Amino acid sequence: MKKDRFSILVVDDEDSIRNRCVQLLQKKHYNVQGVSDGEQALFLIKKGSFSLVIADIRMPGMNGIDLLEKIKETTPDTEVVMITGYGTVDNAVEAMKLGAYDYITKPFDMDRLLKVVEHIETKFALKNEIGALKDELKKFSAQYDFIGVSDEVQQIFQLVQKISPIDCNVLIQGESGTGKGLLAHAIHSGSPRNEYPFVVVDCAALTESLLESELFGYMKGAFTGAYANKEGYFKIADKGTIFLDEISELSTSLQGKLLRMAQDHEIIPVGGTKPVKINTRILAATNRNLEQLVKEGKFREDLYFRINVVRIDIPPLRERKEDILPLTRFFFDKFKKRFDKNVLSIDQQVLDFFQQYEWPGNVRELENVIQRMVITADKRKATMEDLPEKMRLAAPPEDAGERGSLSSLDFTEARKRCLDSFTREYLIDALKCHQGNISKTAKEINIQRPSIQRMLKRYNIKKEEYM
Repeated sequence: MKKDRFSILVVDDEDSIRNRCVQLLQKKHYNVQGVSDGEQALFLIKKGSFSLVIADIRMPGMNGIDLLEKIKETTPDTEVVMITGYGTVDNAVEAMKLGAYDYITKPFDMDRLLKVVEHIETKFALKNEIGALKDELKKFSAQYDFIGVSDEVQQIFQLVQKISPIDCNVLIQGESGTGKGLLAHAIHSGSPRNEYPFVVVDCAALTESLLESELFGYMKGAFTGAYANKEGYFKIADKGTIFLDEISELSTSLQGKLLRMAQDHEIIPVGGTKPVKINTRILAATNRNLEQLVKEGKFREDLYFRINVVRIDIPPLRERKEDILPLTRFFFDKFKKRFDKNVLSIDQQVLDFFQQYEWPGNVRELENVIQRMVITADKRKATMEDLPEKMRLAAPPEDAGERGSLSSLDFTEARKRCLDSFTREYLIDALKCHQGNISKTAKEINIQRPSIQRMLKRYNIKKEEYM
């Protein structure tokens, strides 16, 4: 039995009730089996996998409560609904405390049963789809050290996965330290060019004359000291990707020469006369507002449109504070392993302070601070004393009351919004792939058609969004 298929097991020693439940659920196209006692049920559960078990509380041999406890020990993700008579409602309440999803009293309304099953099926479907999405995102995060649970970061993950295989130029905007270089590398790694060079150029680090010769190369005798021909970064990146970091710092003259490359896919080395064809994907980044620079006449509009086929805006860390704790855990574990300090933990006061701090250096600052803490901590716990002095001075006094840290409730709600958003987009994309055909979509993503219809209603997905 496939683990990702919603399946139901009905357990009741009364043949009439068990058969009625099975027949009703089969009419609704559920994958359902029925057995007469707890021992048979437990055998099947251990042998296969059931999403939902509907079990009577009173049965000979192993009763429903005992079966519930065994199920939660064996397959804790399996939901259990108890069937109870009027005189055993107290037992059903006890079952809820032990982990039962719900209970239904005899004689029960079949509509009530169907509603409970539908709720659990929807939960199961969402859990599977969200789990798949989370697995993809964890893989992406682990591979590129770009960590985040906020809506903004999750949307960036999705966009990067969509555009990486498509050979288009990309502009990445964000403050220093937000991870623009990591995203550029992720785009290159996910593209068909990943077997060819990924060349990084810091446009702010070199003078105009030096940068021109480094970008486009030069011919022998082009200037004093040019004793031989030299290939530039664009030639080195041929068939691969070039990442132009801080592209806003290019002079107007160099912008014009870069436009030729972006437009005609050719360069002329310094001192040369013949154009050289180049097949390079351009990824550019800046910590400034390039659109505003265009309006101010400081950046060429034609070049802006050439490099800005797709734009990714990375928000600063202070605007996505729900990412601070996951990033902290990631970097803390990373440096504990690197410096062989596996027993080290981090004080809650530090975590609370991290939530308040504005992080002007963004993720890069957070990483550097945590690295310093792990190195300098002499005890088994990294504390406020291990922070840089400027941060300790910015910290509130210990008796200043609550520090306004993100509560677990806030974090859970933020994560729920994120996952809901992902589920909605995933369903829309799946429907688009099948031209809006719900039956084909249901078969492809292994969710029953009624579940998709309920999800369309739940997430307020209009037909025009996927047709």
